[in-house]
Amino acid sequence: MSLANNWMGGYAPPSGFFDEFLDAEGQPRPHWQTLSSKLGSIDQDGWQRRERQLVRLIHDNGITYNVYRESETDPRPWNLDMLPLVLPQAEIDRLETALSQRAHLLNLVLQDVYGRQTMLQNGQIDPFLVFASPSFLRPCHGLLPARARHIQLYAADLTRSPDGNWWVLGDRVEAASGLGYAMENRMLMSRIFPKVLGDANALSLSPFIRQFCRNVESLAPSRTDSPNVAMLTPGPRNETYFEQSFLARNLGYTLAEGSDLTVHNNRLYMKTIAGVQPIDVLLRRVDSSWCDPLELRNESLLGIPGLVNAVRQGNLVVANALGSGFVESPAMLAFLPWFCRSFLGESLEIPSVATWWCGQPTEMKYVLENIDRLAIKPTFYGPGARSYFCPQLSSAEKQDLVARIKAQPELYCGQEIVSNATTPVYEDGRLQSRHFQLRVFLVPDGNGWSMLPGGLARHAEQKDDLIVSMQAGGESKDTWVLRDPLSKSSRKTSRGSEPPSIRRNANDLPSRTADNLFWLGRYVERAESQARLLRALCHLLVDQIGGESQLCALPFLEQIMPPGDDAKRLATEDQLDFPLAEAAVLDATYDLESSESFLSNLTHIERTAERVKERLSIDTWKRLQMMRDLARRERPQTNSLLEEDTILLLEASLDDLSSFIGNVAENMTRSQGWRFLQIGRLIERSLAICFLLDSAFQRHRQDDDLLSKLLDWADSSITYRRRYLNTLNPSRVLDLLCCDVSNPRSLAFQAETLRELLAALPHGNFGSRHPIDQIALRAYSRIGLMEPASLLAGGDKARRGKIGAFFEKTRSDIMKLSTALAQQYFAHTARSVESRPKTFIG
Repeated sequence: MSLANNWMGGYAPPSGFFDEFLDAEGQPRPHWQTLSSKLGSIDQDGWQRRERQLVRLIHDNGITYNVYRESETDPRPWNLDMLPLVLPQAEIDRLETALSQRAHLLNLVLQDVYGRQTMLQNGQIDPFLVFASPSFLRPCHGLLPARARHIQLYAADLTRSPDGNWWVLGDRVEAASGLGYAMENRMLMSRIFPKVLGDANALSLSPFIRQFCRNVESLAPSRTDSPNVAMLTPGPRNETYFEQSFLARNLGYTLAEGSDLTVHNNRLYMKTIAGVQPIDVLLRRVDSSWCDPLELRNESLLGIPGLVNAVRQGNLVVANALGSGFVESPAMLAFLPWFCRSFLGESLEIPSVATWWCGQPTEMKYVLENIDRLAIKPTFYGPGARSYFCPQLSSAEKQDLVARIKAQPELYCGQEIVSNATTPVYEDGRLQSRHFQLRVFLVPDGNGWSMLPGGLARHAEQKDDLIVSMQAGGESKDTWVLRDPLSKSSRKTSRGSEPPSIRRNANDLPSRTADNLFWLGRYVERAESQARLLRALCHLLVDQIGGESQLCALPFLEQIMPPGDDAKRLATEDQLDFPLAEAAVLDATYDLESSESFLSNLTHIERTAERVKERLSIDTWKRLQMMRDLARRERPQTNSLLEEDTILLLEASLDDLSSFIGNVAENMTRSQGWRFLQIGRLIERSLAICFLLDSAFQRHRQDDDLLSKLLDWADSSITYRRRYLNTLNPSRVLDLLCCDVSNPRSLAFQAETLRELLAALPHGNFGSRHPIDQIALRAYSRIGLMEPASLLAGGDKARRGKIGAFFEKTRSDIMKLSTALAQQYFAHTARSVESRPKTFIG
């Protein structure tokens, strides 16, 4: 069945609203006609296939939108409708002209408020709107931003009036979010509709993104061709953290939290593994008042003490400038027409939604007389401030609101309730209408502004909902601007004539990022080792039910028992208690209350990877998403290893872990980030080998069953048999798993590789041998000098003493090495590159 049969017939937008798809006669608008025909020719199977593909892409790419009322462990998947919002290029050109005027005006307002304050002196603005505003930052008065522009990225929320004219619902300059989601939406649509998008001749977003980057990088006070740019984020719990990590990854900027940065001698520095690195430009996604606890909000844990003074001294550019959110106040919309005539001698080319500030007697009188059909908004946004849609209020609620307005009129403004235009969405196999809003973006371009040929469209969840909110369950849409076939203009950007510098600095890794990559490596290796061990236990217990050979499971069971619990309670002298052993294996696999269980480790991987998402490629992230799904598995209702659920879970996990490890090995640049991830894996694998071999060779009889299972766990059975055929010997097994540097599963291989990786870290720049190198050399030498036959020789007591001492000392060195790395690189304290390290371990 083709959707074209009911493509238009089933679509009925409500009357009284402008509809983006159909005109007043019910026919597709001119710019929709060709696209409507192409989309309508896709049959239901094609739509459903694309719908499944879209859901899978959103899941695999980890595209989320965190909702504050939801838990950190349950981010909401991004919602994208399969139908784009379609606009002609001529309309976008008109919007660009009108919004360029508006962006320029807002810059002039900010220059005046934070400069000469002529509007206050001339009585053009009430002092209350300035000095009572929480977004007016007194410490920023007198600060001149780069090129006299407070705004480097301007966003505006738009809708259409019933006659089709655009209105501005609000200006977004404090931390204008949405650009990353608009880019991601376009990538998704190009995957599910590649031919349709190409045939539609939609304008590319790439030129705008390049212009944005050029503008940001040109702001650097040092005027270098490769400035250091960081993006300040509130952290993973922020609602748009995905977008922040997406932009950092795709623009090449370092994503930094406040704790990653420090101000020294009025310069902003990034704390890296090699000391501190100066930052030239800071793109902030933290609200201005939280950026500096020294001069702004002293309770802030998100900012950097001294940031304002670094800007004041001209050593740092912050985009958008601190305090820019002043112009986002709803009350400002009422005064923009006056400001435009005062500053520019012009009328606003694009109107704002009608607004009346109740701090003026005439305007308050109008609001109270017309309150039944208005929305009441706070003069300033802030904690506890809320908006009221008066037609939805009861009489008592309305009376209470009127009383509050009369008591403090300056805290409220009235606003016309917007009749958001409608657009078609694809839902349940057919077209339906939804009210929508469009967020557009502009960046400076020479003396003017360039507008993104697209935007982030958002539509309401239900047909009759007038409120458009992603927090309330709304969805997004990609915005396609169709190229005008008669347009021959193309923007050309000049490039510098000087040859670009080449940068291969490997030591610019932030300390927090190094810490997270290190622990990501440890958690990945811990999960992989656990999966191998639990799989071996499952096979052994199921294959040998009731047999004496089950006793060889004890060394493996000791690795999964909770601290203080002895695995020997699971066995008699000649037989393993199967129900107890089975319960121990299931607990070690599924018990989320235990931080050491297998599924808990998968959760640790997910949370740690989220913090370094901008460092991981899409392909690498997809492998982690697969593990995230496995971490949601529930314990089998049968609670039995005889069912295949647990084995299948472990097998699938090993596949995904191996895929992640292989992807990192093949595709990740050999940077310091890669080294820390690998070091984490090597340390974790070394500890796992030490614990298991210590248990197996010290406290248990090394019969063929145990030796065979050890080789299986270490994936070394084929190597052993090619060397020694089928004769299992403890010395040979210990040599292969402990001393053979050619075996990537051996302890010696981990020690040798660790030394190679550690030698490339920046602590090697110091003259004397660093404690990190001393510890690594000590462990490497002990392993290299160990003779398996000598270690296993002698009586039981002597043999156990030698084995225990060897593995205990090796484990101790590995743990000391981990501690030394943390103290040297993960302390998150500002260290000068020239400072010499302290001795961490005596």
